[in-house]
Amino acid sequence: MSARCISVALSESRTVEVVVGIPLVLDSYEAFRDQVLSVARDRFLFAGQILMSTENSAAVKCELYEADPNMTLAFELGGQGTISENDLAAIAGHRSVMYLITDRTGLTELHQLHTFIDVTLECGGLGVKFENSGVAHSLGSWQQKRFCENNLDLLQSHVMLAGDEHCFYSTGMHIFGLPDATVPATIENQAAARLLTEFNHYRIFEAAQIKDGQTFSLAADEPHFRLHLKEDEINAGQECFVNPYGRFLLEPL
Repeated sequence: MSARCISVALSESRTVEVVVGIPLVLDSYEAFRDQVLSVARDRFLFAGQILMSTENSAAVKCELYEADPNMTLAFELGGQGTISENDLAAIAGHRSVMYLITDRTGLTELHQLHTFIDVTLECGGLGVKFENSGVAHSLGSWQQKRFCENNLDLLQSHVMLAGDEHCFYSTGMHIFGLPDATVPATIENQAAARLLTEFNHYRIFEAAQIKDGQTFSLAADEPHFRLHLKEDEINAGQECFVNPYGRFLLEPL
């Protein structure tokens, strides 16, 4: 069984659930509660399927599911070649999957979510997978990251870039409370990846208020694009992947 997600039309209330899947060596809520008491009782409490910080009362909902036979493949694909065979073998031995769920989006909220991810890893987690984008990380890779020091790594660690014969696009920007982005496949692969990354980076970390109909360019002497905000038709019907904030089409001028 997969975690529950909310997907709504762009014209309706923009409600989103950020969902993080963490395979565990544990097999029950009781075992997880005991681990929280053992390793993090001064920092976190776990009761009634809620994991709460004792520092600021922030909380996430927790849903525990049986081991998933497709979990190793999901991490292999979501890691895009970065997860070692040893790490994948460890994930294959998981006994359950804990899903951390929150309806709070944005940079501050994401850094708070990271504290819940970190304590879940301390309590028997084997890796981190963002269900809203498919991006996955091994335990060691996640623990080595310093997101406060590298904004680009923060973006790329949560948002997936992909493409088909029609377009290149991002998935997962609703984690930041923002629309995703798409460029036509007529743009060369590396140029498209750079454009999507810089466009998404600009909106997150410059707090840019970009609107439908405006233009965007990486520099004055580089190509310009007209922005069109549309529904997320690329991921329509795909549970966590669909972005209720929509997506910007960057149309070359």
